[in-house]
Amino acid sequence: MRARTTSISRRFLISVGLLSIAVTLIAFGAAFVAFQRELEHREIGYLRDYVTQRANQEERRFTDLADLHRDAGAAMKVRMAKLTGPETERLFDLYFPLQADGTRRSRDAAFDGTAKADGDYLYGVGAYIRDGRHVPMIEKKALVAAFQVVPRFGEAAVTRYDNFYFFTPGTRLVMFAPGRPDRLMFYRHEAPADLDISGEEMSKLTSVALNPARSIRCTSLQRLLQDNAGERLATGCMTPVDIEGRHLGAFGSSIELSGYFMRAIRDTSRGAVNLITTGSGELIAYPGFATPGKAPEATLAAYEKDMGLKALIGSIKATKAPRGVVRSQDGKYIIAYGKLRGPDWYFLIRYPASAVATAAARSASWILLLGLMAAFLQGLLVMGMTRKAIGRPLQKLAEFADTRRRDPQAATSPEDTVELAGIEARPDEIGALARALKSARDEAGLVMGELEDRVRARTAELERANQEKSRFLANMSHELRTPLNGVVAVSETLAREQTTPRGRELAELISSSGRLLEQVLTDILDFSKIEAGELRLEMGVFDVQTLINRIGALHAEAAFTKGLTLDWSVDPAADGAWRGDAVRITQVLSNLLSNAVKFTHDGGITLHVGRRENGLAFSISDTGIGFDAETAARLFRRFEQADASITRRFGGTGLGLAICRSLAELMGGSIQAASNPGDGSTFTVVLPLEPPIS
Repeated sequence: MRARTTSISRRFLISVGLLSIAVTLIAFGAAFVAFQRELEHREIGYLRDYVTQRANQEERRFTDLADLHRDAGAAMKVRMAKLTGPETERLFDLYFPLQADGTRRSRDAAFDGTAKADGDYLYGVGAYIRDGRHVPMIEKKALVAAFQVVPRFGEAAVTRYDNFYFFTPGTRLVMFAPGRPDRLMFYRHEAPADLDISGEEMSKLTSVALNPARSIRCTSLQRLLQDNAGERLATGCMTPVDIEGRHLGAFGSSIELSGYFMRAIRDTSRGAVNLITTGSGELIAYPGFATPGKAPEATLAAYEKDMGLKALIGSIKATKAPRGVVRSQDGKYIIAYGKLRGPDWYFLIRYPASAVATAAARSASWILLLGLMAAFLQGLLVMGMTRKAIGRPLQKLAEFADTRRRDPQAATSPEDTVELAGIEARPDEIGALARALKSARDEAGLVMGELEDRVRARTAELERANQEKSRFLANMSHELRTPLNGVVAVSETLAREQTTPRGRELAELISSSGRLLEQVLTDILDFSKIEAGELRLEMGVFDVQTLINRIGALHAEAAFTKGLTLDWSVDPAADGAWRGDAVRITQVLSNLLSNAVKFTHDGGITLHVGRRENGLAFSISDTGIGFDAETAARLFRRFEQADASITRRFGGTGLGLAICRSLAELMGGSIQAASNPGDGSTFTVVLPLEPPIS
């Protein structure tokens, strides 16, 4: 009566355990993802609030600058209204004396410092007036008033703006900048008479056509007029001045890259990068070039292109919101932006999206940790139950089966025997499996025993047949070679006695075919002797230089006939007398040289003998066709050549290298081959030879 089996899955509730683990992990995973996303939204919200605060802070600077320009314009209009014609002409000549080149420039004392008659002190001022002989009266009044207003308002705001100026479209300018390293020498002395700023962006932005609102506007980064190298970049912020409905000029301040912008972009949170761009996507400030305070215009263009600023500003404008957060085109960055309304710029904070996700994940990691701990504990319980009920019995069966596979006669310990008997007695699937394995193992043992007996008998028969074959071929050496040598000798005699070219050709064909057959027969007989163990070494003393000279001379003619060079040399340390089988050494080296000549079409062959610690190394190198590593692995097998085309092109039995290896090993040495296709090859034979005993 068969034992009743019970279900392991129901018995140990494995499916329930796995399901509970999966549900736990899914629940905690979902909670983790939800909490992480909430934290990401909070992080982005914090970033939006921060950029709003920073944008308001930076915008306040331009608002203050616009107020400064407006107040200076009002003061200038008051002074212009008080100026009479004669007084204007007198002060104009006093402030801006005419120069030899037709320009008017301020006196050096206006910058270096001079006390005025009313007790006031004037300093830090430089002026340049193009075409000083033809200045309209209204511009003269404006320039005289500007000469009085600019230093007063500029001095009041010098801690925030290091320069303050008034200019007209006709390239007439009054500037207060006491801290400039160049001391305003460009305007006071160096600027050419034909200097023209009417085409510059600073002039265009103050025109009625481009600035109908008559509000403050800022240029993109431009090189300073006094910087010939073009590396000192700055932006100019200007507010137009209109008198009686006519555009007269503008008040402005230039902000260099090394000043305000350095502070603006450096003051940022960890991992973020601050940028300032124009409304058209032109870069104003970026840490990548702001550190030295200089940047060639080509550098700006490269950064703008790499960061895709024009497309980014386009997507920001599409939101129609002055403050907000967008993602970069490639999705790698979160861009918080705030519009600076005065100059129509954008303050950007670029933050890696991965950093936001990482920060949120780090904050939410405790949820994931709890889930992992719960799943781990459940896993331990299920694993413990499964191991005791299923894992251990299956492992024991596998170990026993593996031991019997490796050694069918291996003995089983008493403890294992008892444990296996207990497994086989189980009324479940594992017990049934154990019983089936035992039955199959017993049957396999019987079959294996029968097969081993048959294999041993057949192997013995094959070995005897192979030995008889080798012995037969070895004994037939003389009987086969004697008539073959006769055929070769007769054919050579016939070739010499023929009087017609056709007759000599046929006789030589018989002779060459006989020699080829003799070589094939020699290879087969030699290999048969080696297999039969009947090849004996004839040890004797030989001179290595003499041996190498003889071998080289033997193959020199064949190499010369193909247009090849054949060189041989003996290292001084290897020269002299050695004890070994010179005939077999000659056979090995001749075989290798014959192959080298056969497979080399251009270049040459070298045979070199060197000293090794335990004997000599014979190296044969050629510049022939070479072979790959796969071919090298089977090159020394019997009846093997590189490929079928080699046999068709060059002939041969494929035994030559196999005989070389067998002879080298018979002499206690080895043979190695190194090659690359098309780069030639090198065969090295190492033999443990000894000098003769004195």
